Amino acid sequence: MYAPTLRRSARIVAAAGAAALMALTGVAASAQAAEGTFFYTRADTGAETFLGSTPNGQCLAIPGGARQATNDTDTDARLYTNSGCTSSSRFLGSRQSDVYSAPFPTFVKFG
Repeated sequence: MYAPTLRRSARIVAAAGAAALMALTGVAASAQAAEGTFFYTRADTGAETFLGSTPNGQCLAIPGGARQATNDTDTDARLYTNSGCTSSSRFLGSRQSDVYSAPFPTFVKFG
């Protein structure tokens, strides 16, 4: 009498666990960040700096603009001159560097 109820409960718990795991995996995949570092030379001061967090698919500010940039991540990037990342873009592949002239890119999007 208890065995069928116990088996049914175990199936429900297993199904709920599998659903939770799939939900967590989906969230983790969408929030994935480029592995590595994005370095750049500020157009306004000439200082060498970098972006700390590089999540994929988000339009990230490049404070001071980029006179030169090195994409030392495992993900391709596009650089833009507007905050919506909709202006004409400049491609910067994974593990590549490039030099820019005015108007300097002020935003980047990975992925």
